[in-house]
Amino acid sequence: MAITSTSLSLAFSHLFRPTPQPQFQPRHHDLKFPKPLRLGLAPALSCAAPLAAVPDGVAIDDIVERDWSFLNASGSQLPRALAAGALSPASRVLAVTPTPSFVDALLAESPCELLVAAHESLYVLGGIKEEHDEVRCFHLEGGGGGRGGGVVEAVPERFDAFDAVFVCYFPGIGVSAAALLKSLVKRCSKGARVIIFLDQGRQNLEEHRREHPDVASSDLPSRSSLEKAAAGSKYEIVEFVDESTLYLAVLQFQG
Repeated sequence: MAITSTSLSLAFSHLFRPTPQPQFQPRHHDLKFPKPLRLGLAPALSCAAPLAAVPDGVAIDDIVERDWSFLNASGSQLPRALAAGALSPASRVLAVTPTPSFVDALLAESPCELLVAAHESLYVLGGIKEEHDEVRCFHLEGGGGGRGGGVVEAVPERFDAFDAVFVCYFPGIGVSAAALLKSLVKRCSKGARVIIFLDQGRQNLEEHRREHPDVASSDLPSRSSLEKAAAGSKYEIVEFVDESTLYLAVLQFQG
């Protein structure tokens, strides 16, 4: 699937008129998604929003949203994942498929110079933008399988030299670990960290794959597969935990 690059503006909400959408409230992230949610946007454009309000590259006649709401709760292991990023106020951070609660926690615990969020869900991105206008948001159309096979193609090239990349839900991005790391090579600074994590680890993943197979479509990478992928893209594994209650893989870019 092709990835489109989409920067969300304050006019973002006009995209969905007159179709109802969830109302986002500060510090409450109980997003309710129909399964699946189909938004017919052509009528809305004719009577409400001007064409300029439509994000570039998004098909205006039909958008299908997968349900990501089951990931909204922030987990007990989130502070450990954030600490693995070794962030500073000068850090440039990319978050792939983040939840609103993840963004809340990152900005509260580890303020950074730049935070870019890339997600396939326009609802999730809208919720993030509603509460944190400083976050730069970009749309992964149909998941992560893009032109280069990774996810970073959705983010304009002017956003680069990332010091940390958080992959918040690897099973839902639709690419291999090798493709992901390869796509990040030209966008990471030397010494940058790529953090792949899942709170409650495989215990949670098995439940997700039973109840949300359309989102949790792949497995978490094993250490051996990460080692092979890392070796081909100048990354080194600096921490790896694969337990029933936590999955955490931290790779450092050596290029």
